[in-house]
Amino acid sequence: MKLSGLGVWNLYFLVKFALFYYGAIDFNVLTNAAFAALLAIKFKQPLIEKAKHILGAVFAVVLLYQDSWLPPINRLTKQAGNVQDFSFGYFIELLTRVISVDMLLALFVISVCFWYTSQWIRFTTVTIVGLLVVGWQGDNSQSQFVNNVANPEPVTQNQSNPQTQVITQVAQSPDQKLADFYQQQSLLMSHFPNQVNGELFDVIILNICSMAVADLNAIGVSVTDMYKDFDVVFSDFNSATSYSGPAAVRLLRASCGQTSQTALFKEAPEQCHLFKNLEKLGYQNNVVMNHDGHFDEFKGLINKYGGLDSTPFNIDSMPVALRGFDNSPIYSDEAVLDGWLEQADDCKPCAMYYNTTSLHDGNQLENQPRVNSKETYPIRHKNLFADINQFVKKLEKRGRNVMLMIVPEHGANLKGDKVQFAGLREIPSPAIVSVPVAIKFIGPDVQNYSQIVVDDSTSYFALSELVSKALQTDVFGGNNSVANLLENLPTAPKVAENEGTIMMYVNQRPFIQLDGGDWSAYPQGK
Repeated sequence: MKLSGLGVWNLYFLVKFALFYYGAIDFNVLTNAAFAALLAIKFKQPLIEKAKHILGAVFAVVLLYQDSWLPPINRLTKQAGNVQDFSFGYFIELLTRVISVDMLLALFVISVCFWYTSQWIRFTTVTIVGLLVVGWQGDNSQSQFVNNVANPEPVTQNQSNPQTQVITQVAQSPDQKLADFYQQQSLLMSHFPNQVNGELFDVIILNICSMAVADLNAIGVSVTDMYKDFDVVFSDFNSATSYSGPAAVRLLRASCGQTSQTALFKEAPEQCHLFKNLEKLGYQNNVVMNHDGHFDEFKGLINKYGGLDSTPFNIDSMPVALRGFDNSPIYSDEAVLDGWLEQADDCKPCAMYYNTTSLHDGNQLENQPRVNSKETYPIRHKNLFADINQFVKKLEKRGRNVMLMIVPEHGANLKGDKVQFAGLREIPSPAIVSVPVAIKFIGPDVQNYSQIVVDDSTSYFALSELVSKALQTDVFGGNNSVANLLENLPTAPKVAENEGTIMMYVNQRPFIQLDGGDWSAYPQGK
C-alpha cells in the first residue's frame, strides 16, 4: 500500500469545483477531502485496488448527491408514494430541467481539456489546492454568518398586547430568533363577535395552487393589473410553506398565529379554525375543488387539521380542462364555480373554500399534444383568471354581499434558481412563499374608492383579522370604509417551513436550516 496520484478521479473533483463555483451545488470539504485521501491510497493487491474504484464510483455518486441541493434521500423515500403517481411524461420533463444540453456540452469540454492537458499538468496538485481554497472560502462564509448574528437587526418583540410591537436590540442566534417568533405567534388569536353586526355577507376564499409574485414576473404579469378590480392587494404575503396541504391548513387556521410545521399536524383549539368561527355565526361551510383531492391526502388534511368537515361539492359531471402531473382530471374552473353558484342561493350566509390546481407544475391541456408545462403556464394562468373574472361578474350580478379573497397556496418556482431547478419546492425560498393575495368587497353599499396595495410582509392572521373586523363594523352597510379595515393590520416576519426545512431572514437576508443542521445563507441569483 502506498500513496499515488488521483488519476482520472481528478476529473470528478474538477467538475465539482466548477459546479460549486457557479453555485449549482454545495461542497462539504471534509467528506470530499476524506474521499480524495482514500482514492490516493494505492493497494498492492489488484482485486483490492479494483474494489476500491468500484466502491469509489458508488461513493462518488452518493457524495455528489449529498453536496447537491436535491432533497435528502430519506425525504425522497417518505415521498415515494407520491412520486409513484407522477406520469412518465412528467418524469421526462423534470429530467430535462435537471440535465440540460449546455450542461452536457460543458462536461464534454472539461473532459477533453482534462485528457489533453493531463500529459503536463499534475491535476492531483490542482485538486488539493482546490480543496484548500474551498475550505478557506467556507471558513470565511462561516465568519460572515457569525458577524451577521453578532450584529443583529432590530428584533420585534411582543409584550402584553401581542399586536403591539416593541423594537429592541438583542443579539440572538437564529434558533433563538425562530423560537421567539413562534412564541410571539402563539399569543395571537382573532376574536370574532357573538353575532354579525350589520348586513350579512358571504365569505368566499379561492385558494390557488402555484402562483407567486416571482412566477407572475416570469410571465410578464403585473400583480396590480391582475387584481385591478380588487380593493386590497397584498404584494408580499407569506404563504409560510411551499406545499399545498400545509398551505391550505395554515389558511384554514388563520385565526391563530403561525405555528411550526410539527404543530401544524396536531390538534388546534377550535378558535383557530377560520371556518369554525364563521360556522358559530350561522355560516354554512362549503368545500369546492376542481380536482379529486386524493394526491398527498389533501382532502383528508383540510378535514382533519383545517376543520373543514363538509362533503366536497360533486364535480364528477363537470368538463375536464386539464390533466394533472399524475394524469388525474382537473375540471374547468368556470364550470365548477358556476355549478356551485347555481345551488348556493339556499346558503345564507355562506362560507366557501375553493381549491384549484389549474396552475400546478406538470399539468397538460386536455386533448392537446403534450408540451413542457412551463410553456403552458401563461396560457393556464390567463384561462384561470378569465374564469375568476367571470365568476366575480356573476357574484356582482347576483346582488348579495360578498367578501371575496384570492389566496395562492405557494409559488410554482417557474424560473428556478441556483439551489432548486424549476418546479422543485423542497426548500420554501422567498421566491416561492411570497405570494400575491387580494380581497374584493362586493355589495351595493360598500365604500371602496381605489385599489389599496399593502407592501408590508403579512400572513394568514391578517386575513382572519380582516374578516373579524368586517363582521363587527358593518362595512357592507356603508358604515365603514375598506381603508378603515386596514388600520393596525398585523404584519409578520417572513418565516417559512416544510418538513425538515426552515427559511428565515437574518439581517434582511434569507437563511435556511436543513434537517436541524447549521444555518446557511440561501444562495441568491440564477
